[in-house]
Amino acid sequence: MPPAVMQPIDDATFTAFLTKAMPAARQLLLRLCGRAADAEDVLQETCAKVWRLRASFDASKHGEAWLLRAAFRCFCDQRRRGARSSTVGDSAAAIAPAGPCPTELRDELQHRLQCLDPLARAILVGFHAEGHSLKDLARLHALPVNTVKSHLHRARLRLQQEQP
Repeated sequence: MPPAVMQPIDDATFTAFLTKAMPAARQLLLRLCGRAADAEDVLQETCAKVWRLRASFDASKHGEAWLLRAAFRCFCDQRRRGARSSTVGDSAAAIAPAGPCPTELRDELQHRLQCLDPLARAILVGFHAEGHSLKDLARLHALPVNTVKSHLHRARLRLQQEQP
């Protein structure tokens, strides 16, 4: 069977289609962009793009899906352009320090943990690193749950107060 020949769509019909399908595209872009102003910018770009490509529009197929796909692609293009311009053009971000090194953070934490008494260190590490519950730690160290809570609280405070 020969492929169906696509009939060109007239401008009035395409405008009516866009008017009907635009709210769905706007909702999609609002969810993707987060800000209404950004969504409207991408929506305008989408409208301009699909207007230029209206000759490829097939009215016999699901037109709203075609429009949503075009809107998603415009959103991706905008994100790509934004990421490229922020990495190239933002000199303040290029000058800003990168933040602490993970190895330095690990070493600092090890040093501060050594300043704790063994029971407080065991409770703190057991709770935060190993994921034990307060009841498990109380049973493991033969202490009441409230005592475990006190040790945990004091250990956290001590870690915050320790100077590097």
